[in-house]
Amino acid sequence: MKLTLLPLLACPGCAAALEFAALREHPREDVDLDSGSLRCVGCGKSFPIVDGIPRLRPGDALADGRVARTAESFGFEWHRYPGSRPVDEAIFLEEVQLPPEALKGKLTLDAGCGMGRFTTAARGLGAEVVAMDLSEALTRLIGAMKADPRLHVVQGDLLHPPFKPGVFDLVFSHGVIHHTADTKGAFDAVAKLVKRGGLLSVWVYGTPGPWSSFKTNPLRSTRAWLKDVLWLVWLVVWARQIVSDSLRVVTTRLPVWLLYALCWPLTVLGALPLVKFLTYSVDPQFKVRLIENFDWLAPPFQTKHTKEEVRPWFTAAGYEPLSQLPHGVVPKIGFLGRRR
Repeated sequence: MKLTLLPLLACPGCAAALEFAALREHPREDVDLDSGSLRCVGCGKSFPIVDGIPRLRPGDALADGRVARTAESFGFEWHRYPGSRPVDEAIFLEEVQLPPEALKGKLTLDAGCGMGRFTTAARGLGAEVVAMDLSEALTRLIGAMKADPRLHVVQGDLLHPPFKPGVFDLVFSHGVIHHTADTKGAFDAVAKLVKRGGLLSVWVYGTPGPWSSFKTNPLRSTRAWLKDVLWLVWLVVWARQIVSDSLRVVTTRLPVWLLYALCWPLTVLGALPLVKFLTYSVDPQFKVRLIENFDWLAPPFQTKHTKEEVRPWFTAAGYEPLSQLPHGVVPKIGFLGRRR
C-alpha cells in the first residue's frame, strides 16, 4: 500500500478517516507497505493490509450467503480469465464514452475492478487508478501495483465504498453494480465519490422492456441494420431473457466448478451464426466466451434496467447526463454524467 492512498480512504462503517496502526514510525512516502493495519479514528475498528492491499470491506459484508456466493463466483472466474487483451482499451473507451486524452493525469476509481481489465486500460491512458473489488480476483493486480506508482488496489464493498466523498476526477463502474443486493444503492454510493465537475460512467444490464422504450435505444453504428428488423430483435431479446431467468433459478445454486463445466457446450454454440445471440457471449475467443457465460449464470444478484429508469439516477444524484452508451442486440444501459 502506498502512503499517497491514505488521504483517500475512509472507514466503510462510520466514514471517519483512517490512520496507520501497529507501526513503530510513520512510513516514508517512497515506501510501500506489504502488511500492517489501518485503524478508524472514529469507531476504532482495525483493517488489515495484506500483500499491500488494504482489506476494507465491512465485517459483515459476506454474512449474506448470496453476497458470499457472488464474491466466490467472481473470484473463480477472474482467476481463470486470460488477462488483459489489446482489444480491452477500445472496449473501455467505448464504454467510458471519453476520448483517450481525457484520462491522462486523472485520479480514477475502477469500482468493481475484477482482475483489472479496465484498470489496466485506464493506466495505459495515463490515469492514476484506484482499483476496488469485493472478491479476491484483485490479487492478480499485486505485481502491477508494486511496479506502478500510479496504481492502488483496495478490497471493498460497492454498497459501502471505503473512500472519502468527492475525491475522484472520474469513477467508472462497468457491468458491476447490478450484481449487488441494491443496484440503486450501489449507484448512489459510488456517485458520492466524484468531485464537483468530475465524471461518472456507469452501465448496467438492460432489459428489453416495453416496445416504446426498446425502439428508442441507441444502437452502435455497426448494428444499424437491426433497425429494419427491430420488432424481431425485441422478441428475441425477450425470449433470451425469459430463458436466462429460468436457467438462473438452478445455475445460481450449483457449485461453481460444476456450472463452469456445464458452460462448455453453451460456449460452443456461441460460435454459430444467429444461434450465438441466444447465448450469453459472442466473443470470438473461446476462453472468454466460456467465462462470460459463467459470469451470466453464476451470481445470485442480477438486475436489469431501462434507460428511463437509470437516467433519473444521474439527475437525482446531482449529475448532468452527457451521453448514453449505444449497444448491439442486447441492451446495455449506460450513461456518462458530469457532477454539478
